[in-house]
Amino acid sequence: MGAVRSARVLAAGATWRLTGLASAGDALLDAVAHGEETERTLAAMLLVRAGDRSVPLVTDAVLSGRGDVDLVDVLASIDTTDARAALARLAQAPPSAVPARVPAAATEALRTLDRIRDRDDG
Repeated sequence: MGAVRSARVLAAGATWRLTGLASAGDALLDAVAHGEETERTLAAMLLVRAGDRSVPLVTDAVLSGRGDVDLVDVLASIDTTDARAALARLAQAPPSAVPARVPAAATEALRTLDRIRDRDDG
């Protein structure tokens, strides 16, 4: 049964990346939040591969309570200007707006990305 679920995630990922169809993006979010380990990892990778197309989807999911630190990791892996802005927004989100671990995770992700950038520039 895992292969069927993985195939569905792959199909959703291709659809999301090529068309931006909301239902495909939602299927990926659902797989990250509720799938087995393989589907979670695959869905997260596919969101990252879609790059900035995924940033608003992922950010809105976290802000609406449909995801937490796993999606913060997705934004960090995208590592574009838009993704960093989304991480900053999540780092500054009031506790009532996001799951409790999100601001700290977003802050740490930004610190890590800055250290990587500083190391690569030096």
